Amino acid sequence: MNKFEAVILCSPDISTTALNSEISDFKKIISDKSGKIINTEDWGLRELNFNIGNFKKAFYNFFQIEIDGNSISEIKKVLNQNDKIIRHLFVKVSDHQELPTKLNYEKK
Repeated sequence: MNKFEAVILCSPDISTTALNSEISDFKKIISDKSGKIINTEDWGLRELNFNIGNFKKAFYNFFQIEIDGNSISEIKKVLNQNDKIIRHLFVKVSDHQELPTKLNYEKK
């Protein structure tokens, strides 16, 4: 099992229940691929440094994951097909950083 940290950016146009549904769907995808979510953080609605499509803001969610590295490409394919997720990033790490993260402290 490899360690990854992931950030998922969701559309600012979705409701709180839809956002929670997207997050639970992401967690289910990870568990279906025999992965394990170690920690999560909700960084909230934040401004983007540059526009993504017509969006100037996005809901940020941070995940610390342990999963087989071969499963990441399959997960990315699923996320790319979801129009409510506007960006995602997976970074392989040797050790997970200690939580809470700096961005969690700067939550607006």
